Amino acid sequence: MGLKDAIKKVTFFEILQGMTVTGKYAATKKVTIQYPKEKGEPFPRFRGLHALISNPETGELNCDACHLCETVCPSGCITIDSSEGPDGNKQLDRFDLDLARCIFCGFCEEVCPRAAIVLTPVYELATFDKNDFYLTKEKLLANQVNAHKELKKR
Repeated sequence: MGLKDAIKKVTFFEILQGMTVTGKYAATKKVTIQYPKEKGEPFPRFRGLHALISNPETGELNCDACHLCETVCPSGCITIDSSEGPDGNKQLDRFDLDLARCIFCGFCEEVCPRAAIVLTPVYELATFDKNDFYLTKEKLLANQVNAHKELKKR
């Protein structure tokens, strides 16, 4: 132990060094929000609750049942059933998404050629019933209100 180390121990150099860092943060503006009363604004690339998008003018669903989102999903939380429509094209019969299994990676959104599925900025997903995490086609279509609000902001 040298003289330099002895002086550092006697003068509590390390403690004073740590306290200066604490003092700097104590003097800055606080960023705490009172959550239930105040809502935080999610970042622009935040991935929250899923939504199926339909054309607002015609009401026609953008999804053409190509099964790409179901195929690319790493957690396998998307289930799609389709059939042949009267015009010979595929039509979407069932689109189910299990949020309890979803990892919110956004692959389904990226791979969709018609931008039929998007992840909205809705982050309040807590519930007491696990069945609320199972989203059907109708629930996903109801969530598009949040997606259209976000698209208008851009």
